[in-house]
Amino acid sequence: MMFNMDTNGHRCPLIDSAGVVPIAMNGSPSSGNSSDMFLYDDSSMSDGSLYASDQENHSIPRKRSDCRRLHKRRSRCPQQQIQQRQAANMRERRRMQSINDAFEGLRAHIPTLPYEKRLSKVDTLKLAIGYISFLGELVRADRSSSDTMLSGVTNAQNKEEQRKVIIRVNMPIKILIARQVYDATGVPTVEVDLVTELGLFRVGVPSTDVKKIGEAVQLRDNQPACNHGMGVTMAVKNINTIIAPELIKQNFEVIMQKEIDQFMISLDGTENRSRLGSNSIMVVSMVIAKAGAAKKGVPLYRHISDMASVTSIVLPVPHFTILTGGIVSSNPLAFQEYCVMPTGASSFADAMRMGTEIYTFTKNVIREKYGVNATYVSDNGGFSIPLQSHRDALLFLTDVIKQCGYLGKVEISINVAASDMHKDGAYDLEFKNENSNPQEYMSSEKLGEVYLDNMKEFPVCSIEDGFDFDDWAAWSQLAIRTPNQIMGNDLTQTNLRRVGLAVEKKAGNAIALRINQAGTLTEVIDAFKMLRANAFGICVEDRWGDTEDLFLADLVVGLSAGQFKCGAPARSERVGKYNQIIRIEEELGALAKYAGKNYRLQL
Repeated sequence: MMFNMDTNGHRCPLIDSAGVVPIAMNGSPSSGNSSDMFLYDDSSMSDGSLYASDQENHSIPRKRSDCRRLHKRRSRCPQQQIQQRQAANMRERRRMQSINDAFEGLRAHIPTLPYEKRLSKVDTLKLAIGYISFLGELVRADRSSSDTMLSGVTNAQNKEEQRKVIIRVNMPIKILIARQVYDATGVPTVEVDLVTELGLFRVGVPSTDVKKIGEAVQLRDNQPACNHGMGVTMAVKNINTIIAPELIKQNFEVIMQKEIDQFMISLDGTENRSRLGSNSIMVVSMVIAKAGAAKKGVPLYRHISDMASVTSIVLPVPHFTILTGGIVSSNPLAFQEYCVMPTGASSFADAMRMGTEIYTFTKNVIREKYGVNATYVSDNGGFSIPLQSHRDALLFLTDVIKQCGYLGKVEISINVAASDMHKDGAYDLEFKNENSNPQEYMSSEKLGEVYLDNMKEFPVCSIEDGFDFDDWAAWSQLAIRTPNQIMGNDLTQTNLRRVGLAVEKKAGNAIALRINQAGTLTEVIDAFKMLRANAFGICVEDRWGDTEDLFLADLVVGLSAGQFKCGAPARSERVGKYNQIIRIEEELGALAKYAGKNYRLQL
């Protein structure tokens, strides 16, 4: 560092920057101690080391210069010089802390870098050493800039040099790296780590079970000999070799969610994200949101509510899956899920208590009536018991609600998954029977009458996917005939075009949103805004191939969707999300509002 001191009109000789070495003090370059007013020289970092040079230099005392002896008394130094030195030391500490954090993030992930077989351990080590050396160059460039600023160079030059250094050092995204992990069903999916100056952020994206017509395409390896063709190493490669380098090159701030998502969409260049894979794009979009929340210093759900222009946080009513049928069960039930909704609870925590009590009571009843084998659950956590008809399932579940003392406080929602039984323009409720009689297939009108009768006889408040996803007229007709919830999931598949069609045709009155059906978080938020503007109810749903990541809980709270369907209150990938909402409710305190009976948020 060079001092330019002016006393009584005489200018002191400049000190050669090469002769400055650090003095041993209790503080460190990254110390937050405001009393640490000394700089450390890291010019010996030719090998990229951020630590060895510090240890060596700390033991070498700073030589007192002739200039310093001439101005030994501190009272003779101008106040401006003192403030300038203090500011320089503060910048140095912050720079070193940021660079050390980045180095630690990289060093922690060096073993996970070589995903490609062509990338050897030697190549990986070279990559790591090259990155660390680059950080060393940034430090030296920074030091040169600081010295220049103290040496009397013009302000215009100082500002230009400072601007260059800030752009280089404060890189918003320092590391973005992907890996293949496994979801809750044992199917490979993509997980990413993102490192910024604030630390490491990690997200795993939910996978899809069966690709539907309107969903964005998740990229799979399609190699039957490995993971039954469900591997995602190609998606991982796309992140590590295409998305990550391009994003870092663009120098985006992590709070620029919409711009980053649009950039990745443009990078993919397809309508359904089939080139890079929606799993590659969405997982990066999600981790950007996490880092953006940290950058703003707010919880993730607050960051999401800001992006969605939500001003009032409302906690959702959960749909707890209790019984299963359809294609996920071997029992005769045609409809896929029978859920309970604690609409009469006073809070989300109270809703959890009601849901878990009903779930546990049901399990005990099943064990006594059908044996312990019948208590085993499907991927969504529901019980697959040998009930013979749809009416039997409703009678069973209504009786359980009564015996638990929650009649009037807990209602029933049904996920029909009607596309699975749609045949030749009609609906086969015996589709599991290979010898079903086509003469007994139901028309859309007759099936709609079944739903209306169920709502009159039982505490059924919601029908999900009551018709095939292309049976638009049936959706519109049923929505006119009942004030209860008619919710589309397969109908729209979180596809903006199909969501627009549902709004235009008034097909139903509520829509489910799933993050793994869309390409980016911005598209999910855009679909939410469209639905909310048209008075549709909204339910955020998980996918059976979900991970233990809690992102979905913050999403449903941030959107104030009003409803959350995450399966049964069993298994950590589901219960973890419910628990996260309990934590958020506790954090909100008196500001926490539970949707309750107004779960469609129409009042």
